[in-house]
Amino acid sequence: MSRPGSRSQSEPSTEGLAEALTALCAELGIPFEEMLHTVEGALAVAYKRAFNPDGEVTVKLDTSTGALDVQSRVVHRDGSVVTAELPSEDFKRMAAQTAKHAVLRHIHDLERDKVLRDVAEHKGELASGIVDRIESGIVYIDLGRAEGVMPPEEQIPGEQLHPGRPVLVVMLEPQHNRKQAQVRVSRGARAFVHRLLEAEVPEIKAGAVQIRAIAREPGLRTKIAVSSSEPGLDPVGACVGPKGVRHRAILSELANEHVDIVPWSEDPEAFVAAALGPAKADRVTIDRITRTATVLVPKNQLSLAIGRDGQNARLGAKLTGLRIDIKASDPVEEETPPH
Repeated sequence: MSRPGSRSQSEPSTEGLAEALTALCAELGIPFEEMLHTVEGALAVAYKRAFNPDGEVTVKLDTSTGALDVQSRVVHRDGSVVTAELPSEDFKRMAAQTAKHAVLRHIHDLERDKVLRDVAEHKGELASGIVDRIESGIVYIDLGRAEGVMPPEEQIPGEQLHPGRPVLVVMLEPQHNRKQAQVRVSRGARAFVHRLLEAEVPEIKAGAVQIRAIAREPGLRTKIAVSSSEPGLDPVGACVGPKGVRHRAILSELANEHVDIVPWSEDPEAFVAAALGPAKADRVTIDRITRTATVLVPKNQLSLAIGRDGQNARLGAKLTGLRIDIKASDPVEEETPPH
């Protein structure tokens, strides 16, 4: 039996099959009995398909001579079982080809399963690849040993990806596909932004800066709350970087999706005020029973605090985990018609 990718100079035969299997199993570290079981199962299916005998077919391969023992087992309505030996001479040529294909398929499945195990171990990490094709809105990405599958809900809305383009993604979970190893990937997940920031900011990897919360509407806006475990270290400044270089790197990867980096605080009032940036809050009061924050902002900051279509307030609520009610500091003045 030839190694995958090589060509045998002669037709495969069942004689010498055991020796070839033994050598191959030793080379690949596969248990011989496991491979033999795979081959015998494939031979039984092939025999049944070719000759269509009654009952269940089993095939045993004599590993010393290459002889095939083919039997059928028929269970009758009265419960009796009849076992019969079936002819195998006409099957031998087909058997050799079938065994070869079974071995190649088994090796392929083992390699695919190993890749899937590796993928599972790297769940949540960044991976780079090349866009291979786009079918029915699904982007397929060549990641090397595996194929990334990015459905529409994991993409950044409005982003144009084209075959041949390098792309960065976060790996989610393995996908079931018999032909090859596949993994679901994302550019729209919060985890993608988390990993991007981690890759750009050494202080996060070092543990000096922590990402406390992320709220995201892919393609539009993201808010990230960060804190520092080192006195005197400004976590927002560390994430923005000198002259904003780290912040710009993240923006360019997110197709210019707006990204706000705000300071996290144990004081919920201060955290809510920060979460509504760039608007400036005059006062924040929190009803801890209803988990509602009432925020008063200057009249000229009201639209900024709420944001287009309520986006800023919505993301602030997601970031803090509170309902947020935004009001003008002087509602009477707001309702007074202009003179």
